[in-house]
Amino acid sequence: TCHAAIVSRELGVPCIVGTKDATEKLKTGVRYTIDCSKGSTGLVYDGDSNIERTSVDIDSVPKTETEIKLILGDPSIALSLSGLPVAGVGLVRQEFVVANHIGIHPNAVLDPEKVSPEARIIINEKSKNDESPKAFFIRRLSEGIGSIAAAFYPRPVIVRLGDFKSNEYRRLVGGEQFEPEEENPMIGLRGASRYLSPEFRGAFELECEALAHVRNKMGLTNVQLMVPFCRTAEGGKKVIKILKEHGLEKGKDGLKIWVMCELPSNVFAIDEFAEVFDGFSIGSNDLTQLVLGVDRDSGILAKLFDEDNTAVKAAISHAIKGAHRNGKEIGFCGQAPRWVVLSFRVSFIDSILPRAFLHTSFVL
Repeated sequence: TCHAAIVSRELGVPCIVGTKDATEKLKTGVRYTIDCSKGSTGLVYDGDSNIERTSVDIDSVPKTETEIKLILGDPSIALSLSGLPVAGVGLVRQEFVVANHIGIHPNAVLDPEKVSPEARIIINEKSKNDESPKAFFIRRLSEGIGSIAAAFYPRPVIVRLGDFKSNEYRRLVGGEQFEPEEENPMIGLRGASRYLSPEFRGAFELECEALAHVRNKMGLTNVQLMVPFCRTAEGGKKVIKILKEHGLEKGKDGLKIWVMCELPSNVFAIDEFAEVFDGFSIGSNDLTQLVLGVDRDSGILAKLFDEDNTAVKAAISHAIKGAHRNGKEIGFCGQAPRWVVLSFRVSFIDSILPRAFLHTSFVL
C-alpha cells in the first residue's frame, strides 16, 4: 500500500517493503527469487526458482456483472493493454504521467527564474522545441493522457487529478524551490486542498488546460475526471468551479466528475458529496490508514494495516450504502476484498492491475 510498492507494481517490478533487516542479510551479486504472488506477504528464496507460466485464451474469460477497469500510469503500454476485455480504465494516475513523461515541477515551468541554475538548464533543454516551458508541460501531459484515452476509446477513461504529496513533488526538477517540508505529507497539502491553495492554483490550472485539450481539441470525450483527497463537499464545489472555468464543465459533452471516497469525511458526509459529484471510488489504502490511524508508509506499523478490520469494513459498507441511497455509482479502487463484491452491489472495480485482471474475472 505504500507508494514504493504502488510504483513498482505500475512498472511491473517485484517489490517487498517493510523488510527490516533484508539489506543486511541479502548480499550484492547473489541471485535471489522474489515472490510477490502470495498476497500481502512477500517471500524471498535463494537462487533462481522455476516459474510456471499459464496461458489463458481471452475469449474464455467470463463476463462479470461487476465491471472491471484497469489502473494505468504509463501511456506507452496503453495500446498493448487495450485488447483486454475490460470496461475501460478506472484510474489513470496523472501524477505518474507528470513524473515519467515530464519530470519537471509544474511551478518550475510557470516561474523558471526561481529554480536553481542546474534545474533551469534541464527545463530549457526539455522545452527547447516548444514555445515555452509551460507549453511543453501542457503538450506532454495532454499527449500522455490522450494516448491512454485514444487506446481505450470509446470506453471510459477516468483520470484522477494529480495526487502526489509534497515530498513526492519535491523530487521533480525544481520541486525543492516550491514545496513545503511537511511532517506527514500523507495528510498534508494534497488533493483538492492543494488545487485551491494560492501557491499551487497555477499548477492545477496547467492540468486543467491539458485535460481540456484532450477532451475539447483531441475529441477524446471518453475522458472523465476524479478528484482525490477531497476533505469537504464545499471544497469539491470550488474545484469543479475551477474546472468549468477552464473548459471542463460537469455534464457538458458527457463529462462526469467523480470523487475518491478515501477519507472518513467522505464516508460520513456521503449525502453531501453525492450532491456535488457524479460518483465515488473507494480508495481503500487511504481510508484504511485514516480509519485505523496507521501511516501506510510506516514499515513499523505495517502489521496493523488491515483492510479487513471491522472498523474499515463498517466504513466501506456505509459508503456503498450511502452511494446507492443517492443513486450514485460507486467503485472500488484497489485489490477489492472478495467480501466487498459478494456483499454489495459495487458498480465496478476500477483499479485492477493488468496482470490481476484474469484472476479477478474468474473469482467474480
